[in-house]
Amino acid sequence: MVDLIWDAGCRLGAWWDSLPESVRSVACAVVMLALIAVAGAIEGTAPSGMYY
Repeated sequence: MVDLIWDAGCRLGAWWDSLPESVRSVACAVVMLALIAVAGAIEGTAPSGMYY
């Protein structure tokens, strides 16, 4: 099982390295914005520590 996960990670890394730098930059920006949106949805409109 560990070997399967390791091989999948190696293939994913090789695929990622084969992409042009501009595509990787856009993909990273999209993932970062998506994570920020998810965190904002979880946190709500006001951060929990804002008024403390």
